[in-house]
Amino acid sequence: MSQQDDNGRAHQTRNNAQSRELDLFDLAAFVWTQKLLALVVAIVVFIPLAILAWSALTPTYEATSRLLVILDDSDLTPGAAGSGGAFTIDPVMQSEIEILNSDAVRRRALESRGALASPANVRALREGFTVSRAPNASVLTARYEAEEAAMSAGVLNAIVDAYLSYRVDLLIGGSQGAVTDRLRAAEEEAARAEQTLRAFLAEHGITDFDTERNSVLQRIADLESRKLAAEAEASQARGFRDSLTQRLAELPQEIALYVENSVTGQLLDLQVRRQELLSRYLPDAPPVQAVEREIAALRGFIEAGGAQGQGQTRTGVNPIWQALEQERLSQDAFSMSQTRLASTLGGQLSQARQRADLLSSLAPEHDRLVRLVQARAEAARLLSIQSADAEARRNAPPGAADAVRVVERASPPDQPSSLRVPAVMAVAMLAVGFGLFVALLRGYLVHRGDGGAPRPPRRSPRSNTPSRRLPVLARIPEA
Repeated sequence: MSQQDDNGRAHQTRNNAQSRELDLFDLAAFVWTQKLLALVVAIVVFIPLAILAWSALTPTYEATSRLLVILDDSDLTPGAAGSGGAFTIDPVMQSEIEILNSDAVRRRALESRGALASPANVRALREGFTVSRAPNASVLTARYEAEEAAMSAGVLNAIVDAYLSYRVDLLIGGSQGAVTDRLRAAEEEAARAEQTLRAFLAEHGITDFDTERNSVLQRIADLESRKLAAEAEASQARGFRDSLTQRLAELPQEIALYVENSVTGQLLDLQVRRQELLSRYLPDAPPVQAVEREIAALRGFIEAGGAQGQGQTRTGVNPIWQALEQERLSQDAFSMSQTRLASTLGGQLSQARQRADLLSSLAPEHDRLVRLVQARAEAARLLSIQSADAEARRNAPPGAADAVRVVERASPPDQPSSLRVPAVMAVAMLAVGFGLFVALLRGYLVHRGDGGAPRPPRRSPRSNTPSRRLPVLARIPEA
């Protein structure tokens, strides 16, 4: 066991001998040996970047204007955007900021300065204009930044004036009746939408879309139930007819109705003659006795069955067969009528389904037109309310919407503001850092090329305690 420990210590000693440590002193030495390279690289990087930053960052002038928003709880007129009800200072000020920072105000400002309100000019005003507000303050601070002092002040004042005129038109409708014109346009749009819907319904022969669609669906359900009932009745009648046909095949169509002979008539004649003789003779008279013997002989003949089946036989249609045949014909006719009825109902059902499919295909367009009519009508209704409200406000005393006062108008600034100096300082720091990195890299490569010879010790081996040693940054194997 001790031999293995000795081998491990020997192996570790050899590894320590083949490598040594790099610390901050080594890194500083690498940079110091390449200090001229670091200086040259820093200068090469700094000069073009500094020139580029200096030329790109031109001085600008920022004009400032301040606006005071007055919020009077006792005055219910819309003196400030969003005032009244449960609104407090924060939503009121935010509404005023949104109005001041809108493109509509920028376009008015451009038109007031005689410039074209193009998207490029509006975007330029948007990029140079800012508006801010201190917490819990009712003062808005508007700023505009331009390359010329007079231009920054003139543009900012134009924006403020445009904002003041625009908010009056926005809140009370303006002096030209803009809300009334918009109401008239909205009513025309609503009428056109209604006319389009009526033309759409008339084109497809529809009076009331929802009513007709519901009636078609109900008709389909009724036709389906009637068709199924007719088919069931026809099937039942055919089954009954078939059973009657089988029964008729088993019955004879004709049968003997009765047999006609004169034996019974002769017996009756003899009885009549006997009565006539009794009226003239006594019962024991020979003529009476002779007739009685004939009567007895004939009656005995009849009772013996001598006259059964004899004589003229009369045949005719079997009444049972005839009744069954009539019932069969009736069931056959009923089956045919129900079949024709089912076929007719099937055709009507097909037409109703086609109509339902047509209405289903027209439903999206109809719903879109209905929504358009409702939206246009709702817009006209809201504008009518606004128009009446604006008319009442226009009759209000002067200054009802004068809730924004200009505290400080913009004036041409004296000192320009520029980011050239901070940019140049940032470029210098970047160039110095890049030069140090190149010098450190160059020094390390040179050190590796020299074989990594050990440097002279700068501390006593006995002072190699963990608390006084410098941090180890890397280990370089010995060549």
